[in-house]
Amino acid sequence: MQDFVIRKAKIKDLEEIQRLNHELFVHDREYDPLLDMNWSFEEGETYFKNRINGDGAVFVAQVNGKVVGYLAGGMMRPYSYRKIKKMTELESTLVKEEFRGQGIGEKLFDKFMEWSKAMGAERIKVSVSFDNERGIKFYKRVGFIPYAIELEYEIK
Repeated sequence: MQDFVIRKAKIKDLEEIQRLNHELFVHDREYDPLLDMNWSFEEGETYFKNRINGDGAVFVAQVNGKVVGYLAGGMMRPYSYRKIKKMTELESTLVKEEFRGQGIGEKLFDKFMEWSKAMGAERIKVSVSFDNERGIKFYKRVGFIPYAIELEYEIK
């Protein structure tokens, strides 16, 4: 097991975060063939810049000074029909394959949970593809519980 550091992302981390996000899209394309594989380097650039600059939060994991994982998220509008005033959403996260199983993902989530608490959030939401068993297992391990299943219908 290697020593790692979890810290708030800086603009200088942007390109590496975009590469990691693209790696996430490559992985998740198996579950969602409709993913825009250019998003990470197009719209994603503005999205991550905004999150890094305070419109949300981005944390990175470093091993020997190299970014090996990230987590991004932000505040979300809670559902008006539920008794929740503030809620955050974990929007995307990835730890490089060779660094998984070392607690890095959990520590990234812990930082996001601290940020969420500081923002006054009562709950954190995450969406994960139905067939992504590994992702679901991770989220359950850190304390997420199933709440809803989204279904889509393709109009032909």
